[in-house]
Amino acid sequence: MSNVLAELIASFGERLVVAEIDAAGLRIFEIRVDDLGTPYLTRRAAAKWPTLTASGEQILDAVRGLARELIPAEEADPFVVLLGAGGAEQEACLRALTQWRPSAQVVEAPGTPVEGLLRDLIAGSPLRQAYDLIVARERAKDGRLELVGRHLFDPGAKPGTTAQVTVTCTDAGGMLLAVSAWTGPLQPSGLLSVDHAPLAPGRHSLRAVLERPGVVRFPGIPGLQPDTRPWAEVTATVPARLRPPAGPAHLVCAIETAGTAAELEARCHWAGCLLDVLDERCHDPRPQVSIVGYGTHVFGIKHPYHALPNVAVWSASPARARIALESLEPTEPTYPNAAQLEDVLAETSTRLLPQPADTRTALLTIGARPPHPARSGLDRVPPCPARYDWPDLLRELEQRHDLRSAAICDTLPTSPSSPWHRLGSAALCQVDAVNVDELTIRLGLVLPSSAALVLPFVSQNEDFGDRP
Repeated sequence: MSNVLAELIASFGERLVVAEIDAAGLRIFEIRVDDLGTPYLTRRAAAKWPTLTASGEQILDAVRGLARELIPAEEADPFVVLLGAGGAEQEACLRALTQWRPSAQVVEAPGTPVEGLLRDLIAGSPLRQAYDLIVARERAKDGRLELVGRHLFDPGAKPGTTAQVTVTCTDAGGMLLAVSAWTGPLQPSGLLSVDHAPLAPGRHSLRAVLERPGVVRFPGIPGLQPDTRPWAEVTATVPARLRPPAGPAHLVCAIETAGTAAELEARCHWAGCLLDVLDERCHDPRPQVSIVGYGTHVFGIKHPYHALPNVAVWSASPARARIALESLEPTEPTYPNAAQLEDVLAETSTRLLPQPADTRTALLTIGARPPHPARSGLDRVPPCPARYDWPDLLRELEQRHDLRSAAICDTLPTSPSSPWHRLGSAALCQVDAVNVDELTIRLGLVLPSSAALVLPFVSQNEDFGDRP
């Protein structure tokens, strides 16, 4: 009997339904797989014989009513009936179920605790999806870090299977061992587990054991503890590079000048702090900085004009950019709901064309108002007079110059569809709460002082079936 069930549990599609008939009554179980391919058991219904009348026809109706929502009439899902006892009630119940599903497979199971048996068989079933350890690796073309899956177990692996993987710990505080399930090439379906391993910096050969579907253990690591941080928070700590990046860097600071003198001063304060960090930490090669001030468009006049952004300085040293920053003056906001940020992107796209191909480029936008759209929409914000399409311009900059963009807003947006989320894809901060050190790291301009990773590291030449 257990062999029949084991084969069905290993091979069923979306679900497997098991009905248990014994001396006490009828119980119906359902086995499904979750999004990570892990099977799980649910007890869906139960009825004792006193609740089912002795009449064969009435038992038939009662069982059909109990099973109608649980046992599909179609043949797609397998259905197994385990008969644990004989008698009039049991035989009538069996007839009812087999009439409801003529293809039902009937298995004799006298004296067997079915629920425990099913749980044991599920725990011993082979994997449906591959399991990988998530590691960080440097891309061959530019040295940027990427997260890949280091192979642990293939589909079909059985509990008790072991795997050996060698990785490097770069952080004195240890590293996270994150196991992911994969449905196929380039298709990770999600995290199975994340544990913190308090290991010393250096190379480590780890032994992984598949305990059961959904559970991977790493024996031999004292003090291994689950890590409960959101995965997005973990990946946000991964620097752009582990080693110092090659080639020059160029930071474009776009600062909205529309508003009061106090508002402009607060915006320029953080730009100045960032320039000071770059001037102190980056020397060979020294990064280039551009300062661009922008205001608001003028609408509703007889002869409208298209004012260009104020390029205070372009591709200068951080010290010269600091002087140019102080030359910005507040301007009167002529339109309250948007600013000429799209013009800044257009100007930046034009001016960046001559720079070397290996230049690391970053855009920091500091302001209050989002850009104008290329055409009027439901929000009734008037379109840019030059009809610049800011999402297309930003996408072009990212693709052509591998640009990273961050934003500092006077007030953080409440709508998830706000353009500020797109403009601040690397980092989005409010003007009164900015971590400048983290901002320079997120923009790819400065590396963490330790250049450490919270995840295991593997070098580019260690190719053992990594999945990107």
